[in-house]
Amino acid sequence: MLKKLSLAALIAMGGVSFATATPLTDAIKNVDLNGFLRVRFYNEQPDKSNQYDRWRTNAVLIFKVPVAENIKFVMRNSVESNVYTDEDSITNTNKTSVDSGIVNNLLFMQYTNGPLNAIVGKIPVATSITSADPAAPGHGAGIIATYKVNDNLTLGAAFVDALKNPGNNTGVDKLLVVPNDIYAAVAAFNVDMVKGNVWYYTVTNLVDYIVTASVDVKPIENLDIHVDYAAGNLDDDVAQSLAGEDKTKNYYNISVKYSQDAISAKLGYAYTDKHAAVVELSEDAPIGKVITTANNDNIANLQDTRAVYGKLAYDIDAKTSVYVAAQVQDAGDDSGNENNDLAEYTIGAKYAYTKKLTFSAYYDIADWDDDADYEDNNEFRFEAKYSF
Repeated sequence: MLKKLSLAALIAMGGVSFATATPLTDAIKNVDLNGFLRVRFYNEQPDKSNQYDRWRTNAVLIFKVPVAENIKFVMRNSVESNVYTDEDSITNTNKTSVDSGIVNNLLFMQYTNGPLNAIVGKIPVATSITSADPAAPGHGAGIIATYKVNDNLTLGAAFVDALKNPGNNTGVDKLLVVPNDIYAAVAAFNVDMVKGNVWYYTVTNLVDYIVTASVDVKPIENLDIHVDYAAGNLDDDVAQSLAGEDKTKNYYNISVKYSQDAISAKLGYAYTDKHAAVVELSEDAPIGKVITTANNDNIANLQDTRAVYGKLAYDIDAKTSVYVAAQVQDAGDDSGNENNDLAEYTIGAKYAYTKKLTFSAYYDIADWDDDADYEDNNEFRFEAKYSF
């Protein structure tokens, strides 16, 4: 009798569960989906080692599920796979891997009510000093909130318990995972021909402070001026153990872009001083990723290094564009290696097959000084990307 009652109870419980479940058609009816699918092929031709190919595939799926008034749950899945082919280095696992797993899975709650917007959970951390790579953004656990005061000013604050920054970091910021607590505040402004943002950060037991400012000025219709500034100071103990000094680091960047009909031209200058502190937590951070060539596009955390860069682009028609870009990078006597000088050139093209499907390719030549720490390399990359 007990067994029969237990079975009956289980059936009854299952019936209740199915009765309260949401039909699939209703569940997905109000769900927003966006993201992209991307295939990339690279051919690398380093000067002193073996040539090799790389196939990189990415899928980013972002689901937004409304669960109550003003509240959505957002699930972001990012999957990446790499295939390397280098028959002469079969024992090199970096060149023989065929699969890699999930890049990141993010799940967070989004609250929006008029001028207030907040996300909490495992979140993308989109700031001036964290990775802005769309396939592998900076992310962690915490909360970010913004409040739109008016059309000219938005204020925001963030707390992140732990941060992951994909990318090849340089200088003293070699941690891909920052387990420390991060606090940040931002003011974004837009007044007439001037817009920009100012950020302040502190990272417990790692960074006393980092301050960044980015400003865009449009004095006339066809001219855009962009300025970046960043200053960073490490925690005293970290400064002595990693950098050997406790100094504030400064970084500057300025660029001018002129556009007329189908042609645009950009010229810029970036400089970072000799001190070994940091002004960003990822090489993919917007504050530093400003140089127009395909690679070696960030000097912000280097020491005593300057770069002059430029880009010339031409729209052949509404769907097709071509460009050339170049930079000259100079490392000074206080850089750690004054021979780390670079001349780099990129030529590329992009074709919009449809509004959502694009094809692009470039060829990049990186020519380092003979005594530099880095190896000359020619890189070809082809990309097919579908965005939705």
